[in-house]
Amino acid sequence: MLAIAFLVLVNVTGVWSAEQTYPLSGGSARDGQWIQNASGTFDYRWATPLAGRPEPLADVIHLLLYVQPASDGKASAFIRNPEFNAGAFIGTRTLTLDGSTVRLLAPGRPDVVGRYEASVDRLVFHFTQLPGEFEFHRMAQSDPLPYVYHPPQQSADGWQVGSLQTAGIDARGIAKVIDTEVLPAPTSLRAPFIQSLVIARYGRLVLDEYFNGFDADRPHDVRSAGKSVTTLLVGRAIEDGADLTPHSRVYTLLARYAPFANFDDRKARMTLADLMSMQSGYACDDNDDNSPGNEDVMQSQTKQLDWYKYALDMPMQSAPGTKAVYCTAGINLLGAIVAESAKQWLPSYFATRFAQPMQFGRYALWLMPAPVNDAYMGGGDRFRPRDFLKFGQLLLNNGSWNGKHVIDTAWLQAVATKRSTIADEMGNYGWGWHLYTYDVGGKKIQAISAGGNGGQLLFVFPQLDMTVMITAANYGQYPVWSGYIEKLVPELLACVKST
Repeated sequence: MLAIAFLVLVNVTGVWSAEQTYPLSGGSARDGQWIQNASGTFDYRWATPLAGRPEPLADVIHLLLYVQPASDGKASAFIRNPEFNAGAFIGTRTLTLDGSTVRLLAPGRPDVVGRYEASVDRLVFHFTQLPGEFEFHRMAQSDPLPYVYHPPQQSADGWQVGSLQTAGIDARGIAKVIDTEVLPAPTSLRAPFIQSLVIARYGRLVLDEYFNGFDADRPHDVRSAGKSVTTLLVGRAIEDGADLTPHSRVYTLLARYAPFANFDDRKARMTLADLMSMQSGYACDDNDDNSPGNEDVMQSQTKQLDWYKYALDMPMQSAPGTKAVYCTAGINLLGAIVAESAKQWLPSYFATRFAQPMQFGRYALWLMPAPVNDAYMGGGDRFRPRDFLKFGQLLLNNGSWNGKHVIDTAWLQAVATKRSTIADEMGNYGWGWHLYTYDVGGKKIQAISAGGNGGQLLFVFPQLDMTVMITAANYGQYPVWSGYIEKLVPELLACVKST
């Protein structure tokens, strides 16, 4: 009872904010789990543009602590984290105060113990999954203001800017969507947590907005949306003269990894097209925690640190080209093929073929552990949203950016052609790209999309000459972020005048 009384007296309800800067090369997290290498030390390295070797990328962890009065007189608390949803492993808890000791309690779980420093009105916690102490400061409370639209600012990244009005998009409608779907403070751990909304139409950037801890110059983890970039690298390698076609045999191209475990005729028949369409036939299902090829299983095991070799040795479950199952390990193998064919380190190849001609700002490609030390092409790279949006613009500009040729138009048409329907996934699938159809006002609108865990979503609408980029921090919350695909996007499309 003393704890409850003191809580009411001090009144720590409200929103508290903390942040900490640290080098990702010394350790970072994905989906709330630390990545650890075989020696037991943290190893989470990134390649920055044109770097000849891995370099540290400084980052900031932001934590927002929401403390709300509960019906039993106590307080309920949860944490939202823009970078990788750290709140998911902390969970919703009861907050109590006893003197200066603060506890976050959850049945059957260890207490999170911190302190309240009354003289400076500060809460301090250390979370076992995160480095160092976090000092939470009370955020000023104010009535939420309605969103007010401002056209994007011109910058040196190649985008020409315009306005929603001149692009034929209802600015009031967009403001209503932002007011109802983006700006409301989260009331629970599983509430939507959108961080950016960027729109271009007729080749001009007309909306560029950031929320919940992000801004225009901060690279965002796009997770599996990076798979769509991987298949573009394949197309560019072919254009550069690599002896590859969609029908090239995977195990012939990667023969240097022989001998292969679980080898049979099905593996011998596997093609690049099978990998790109998620029809490899591997016993590899990212939606099944018990699958030997599951991405988390591959990344957490320490027996085989070469993730290319790990994938090539996986058992088969079906004949290639017959069944589509979401398999990140298979898409990542395409990186080995591109690197071998181009005879370049993948970050350097990406920089010269895409990032430089497309006028990218800061970005970073996640590197696999030794012995590979090359870019992980299954996802997890970081890009500024307005830069990642440019990949969508390539599909509308016949493979060029600001008059510079980047990739062959025929390849873009190929990746956006239906190749499969993946189990447990919405819509259809091309080569690394999702394909959706929206019914808006009785009109069918086709969408080509790159999508990643947490709500990292790029949409291309050829009929409307429009691209949309959404980023969010609902990692590991598919029922939440799938709503962006099913509900938010139609609401945005309803604001657009047809061409």
